[in-house]
Amino acid sequence: MATGRQKSGTNQSVKILVLAVLGVLAGAACGGEAAATRSPLIVFAMVAQNGSGASGTGTVDRGTGSFIVTIKLSRLEPGSSHVSHLHAGSCGAAGGIAFALKQVVADSAGLATVTSSVPAGYVVPASGWYVNVHHGPDFTQSGYAPSDSCGDLPAA
Repeated sequence: MATGRQKSGTNQSVKILVLAVLGVLAGAACGGEAAATRSPLIVFAMVAQNGSGASGTGTVDRGTGSFIVTIKLSRLEPGSSHVSHLHAGSCGAAGGIAFALKQVVADSAGLATVTSSVPAGYVVPASGWYVNVHHGPDFTQSGYAPSDSCGDLPAA
């Protein structure tokens, strides 16, 4: 059982995280660097899963009142469509869906780029976050659920 002192420390950590995110967003809204010259907050690798071969990169950047998650993948099945999510946990310790990202749709060469906006109010859980691109366009068939590509988001 947590003591009052431990709870206070946890609450203080959450407050600091929220204030840091708000500070970043306020700086961007009040004339921070232009988006074209700013580096992403987070860069991560998207790794092929379940023999799919689908891999690439991801970034997280600031938006106005949001974070912008961009996924770039290659070696998807040409013309395929994939549901994607931000999950709690990591690729190696899967957790529940935290936020639905936009559909990943491969072009005729098997390439896909998708950008999704995640509200800034989402707080990173202690277990961390990962981006998961599933095998199919939805979960209507059991074969659609497995991951084709996964990327752990390191701490910002």
